[in-house]
This record gives sequence, C-alpha cells and structure tokens, in this order.
Amino acid sequence: MTYEHHLKRVASQLGIDIDSQTFQDYNGAVTGLHNHYKCLSSTEPQHQNASDVRPGDDELNAIRYQFELPETGGPLQDLSVGIKESISVGGVPMHCGSKALEFTPEYHATVVDRLHQAGAKLTVSTNMDEFAYFTTGETCGFGQVSNPHSPECVPGGSSSGSAAAVAAGFVDAALGGDTAGSIRIPASFCRVVGLKPTHRAVSRFGVADLAPSLDSIGPFGKNVETVARVYDTIAGADPKDESSLVNLSSPTTTAGLDTGKEGLTVGLVRHALAEADDEVTEQIEEVAKSLADSGVEVEPVTLPQYERATDAGLAIVGTEFAALTLTEGHSMGTGTGYSQSWAKAASAAIQSDELSENIRKQIMLHAALCQEDLGYYVAAKNIASTFTAAVDTVLNEYDALLLPTTPMTAPAFGAIDGPADFQRTVCNTVPFNVSGHPAVSIPLPAEDVLAGAQFVGRRFDEQTVLALANAVEVQTE
Repeated sequence: MTYEHHLKRVASQLGIDIDSQTFQDYNGAVTGLHNHYKCLSSTEPQHQNASDVRPGDDELNAIRYQFELPETGGPLQDLSVGIKESISVGGVPMHCGSKALEFTPEYHATVVDRLHQAGAKLTVSTNMDEFAYFTTGETCGFGQVSNPHSPECVPGGSSSGSAAAVAAGFVDAALGGDTAGSIRIPASFCRVVGLKPTHRAVSRFGVADLAPSLDSIGPFGKNVETVARVYDTIAGADPKDESSLVNLSSPTTTAGLDTGKEGLTVGLVRHALAEADDEVTEQIEEVAKSLADSGVEVEPVTLPQYERATDAGLAIVGTEFAALTLTEGHSMGTGTGYSQSWAKAASAAIQSDELSENIRKQIMLHAALCQEDLGYYVAAKNIASTFTAAVDTVLNEYDALLLPTTPMTAPAFGAIDGPADFQRTVCNTVPFNVSGHPAVSIPLPAEDVLAGAQFVGRRFDEQTVLALANAVEVQTE
C-alpha cells in the first residue's frame, strides 16, 4: 500500500513544499504506522435485534417502521415509546429521513438500550426531516408528516414523526433530537410536551450527529410527568459517549414535579415576547398569570446578544454538519461515540444521487466556507460564549426563563419558504442550544392555538423547568 498520493494532496492543501525524497520517507513512515495500527480493531455493542420489522402505515405518515423487541419489565413497562429514525435500533433500518442513506444497525443507541432495560415498549421508529435539517416536517425523504390537530398546518421538525405520533396517541412518548429546536418546535406545533435536556446530559452514542456541539436527545410526551419519567431513564454519563456528563447531585425530575412553587422567580424574555404574533403573546401572558396564581414571581428580563445567538447557532450547525460530511461522519476529539459501519453508510449517502437538493446545497455552501476561512465559525463560537455567560448571569437572579417556543402558531404547508422564514422558526429555540441550557416546551392554554410556552433553566436543573411546566399544566387542565 502506498500513501504518496494522499501525502501530496495533504501537502498541497496545507501549502507545504516537500521534495520527492522526503515524500518517499514519509510514505514509508505512514505505511509503518498503518501496519502498527492493524492491532486495533473496530468493535460495536451487541444487542438482540428487533424482529417482525415492517413499514409503518398510519394516516399521518408519522411512523417509519413497526417492530418487536422482547419485553423486559421495569418501571416504564406501562409506556410505549417511539424512536426518531436518526437513533439506532438494532435490526431496524435507519434512514435519517433520507432516501440516500441505507443503514441497518446491529446495535442499539444507549438511550434505546436504557429505555428497553427499563421495560418501555419500543415498537416504532418515527419519520423526520432529511438529516434533521429543517423545521417543518416537509423535507422527509419518505413523504411529509401531517399534523394531527390540523391537516393544513405543518407538524414542525425535524422530529416531526415523534411529535405527531405522541399527539395522535400512537405512542405514550417518543425520543427526538434537538440541534436548533427540533424537539421543541414540533412539540409547539403539535401541542405536546417536549424537553431539550442540558447539552451532554444524555448519551448520543448510536445517534446520527448533525452539529455535535449543539445536538441533544430528549423526550416527547402527552404530559410533563411522562417526559420526566423518560428523561430520568435516559439521562446520565455513558462510557461509549465520551462527551456525555453526569451531575451526581441532581435529584430525579419526576420526584420534584409536585414540590412547592411559591418563592420561585421567572424571567419573561422581553425581546421574544415583542417579536411574537399577537395570539402567541396573549397566551404567554396567560401562562405568566397562571404562574403568579401558583405563587411564582414573574418579571420581564433582557438577554444580551439574543438575536446574534440565533445567527451564531445557524452558523455552527452548517459548519459542523459540513465538517462531518468531510470526515465521513466521524466526530473527532471528544466525540459522541464511534461506529465504522455507520460512518461508511453516512459517507455513501453524501455521495448518493438520492440526496436532496436542500441537503446537498447546505453541505456545499458550508463546506466551501470551511475551505476558505473558518473565521466566521470562530466568531460564532465567541458569540456563543458571550451569550451563555449572559444567560447564566440572568439565571443567577431567576430560577427559570419564560418565552414563546415559537413566535408563530403552526404555519401552513409551504409557508416557510426561504432563509428568513426558516430563521424565524428557530429564533426562540436555537439560542438555548447555543448556551446548552435545558428547555421544555408545553402547549399554550388555548386548545385551538398550535404553539407552545418554553421554560429555560440552569444547566442540569431539569427538575425546576419541568416543575414549572407541571404547575402550568395543572392550572390549565
């Protein structure tokens, strides 16, 4: 095996001038490294694969596959849970919403294994926007998902199938992924509860990365208690995901749902309220009133760099997704776990003619920017640091923040058309991916308003945001 061609390409890319003899020396050295590293072998976890795998056939197109896993018994045995198809279930095809991707894992993602061991009935995988890169449920490679509350309105995305499946009662709960709002946006439009945990609180081994420094895995449920039970099961450090963290002092969120709310303080984010549509603003004011009736003090607050955090988040998403495609799906450094079979499938998908124009365009544009200059990515990361500090400062004074999940109600199919429309869908969600704080979306009080209220809390304080969400849920029942 010779590496001379690769060496010349790297030297050209880095602008290094090396003579032919040095190339020969390097070629011999890298060949020696290759032979030495042969002692390393790629291994993946072994789980019992799902059986009776078959396509979904629901009227909403929310379900991608139905399957069977052996029941284990445990505290979640009363719950059926759907799995977004960017999260691996052994033996179940995992397309990530794209016809370009052909991959059937032989192992479970850590979150899937934890739910299975806790007794949850895992029976379906759910539809999604292609490679999780949209917010409406309209870019799914296998057909758009319908909103169970309104056939004219989008269900939100990218975790569209998970939210729709819970809203329709197909499952009690579902897992989704949230990089810029992909749990909270569909939760908002489908009127269910959706939690984006603290960044790195939940293992992402076995999950398709989009932007590793922002991605989070979290649950949907019809109510706050269900979401808390699922979160308590999937949270915690995982040796297969070296980026995951654990907070040993954190109590279970389920146990804290009914604790007293009197004396808590909530900051109402001024800018987010001012930019929201009138009916959303009115409903958020109703939420604030219900909190006050529970003994919670609500005051308006300002978050410096709030708008710039959205720009920064979108820049980070595009750059990190492009970088993943250039490294064949591998996240280097403190990554989220490694699977050679997944990397090969992801690399083939990027080169497939079946890849949609939306995804191909995003890859090409951001990869070109990466090649030219990463200064804007550095600037985005610096803004992220500044904004994170600003959120921390406000949360030193308040127990949580309150704002609309989305500034609009669920739009009609085809209404989100162009960058400005897209950016508005994520303007209240991606800032808290940038900062890494936990955030939960709950339905607004009026049943005919397809939008949500969002609580944001201190890192690893899912207990408080879910307790506040539960207080509103109880008040509006």
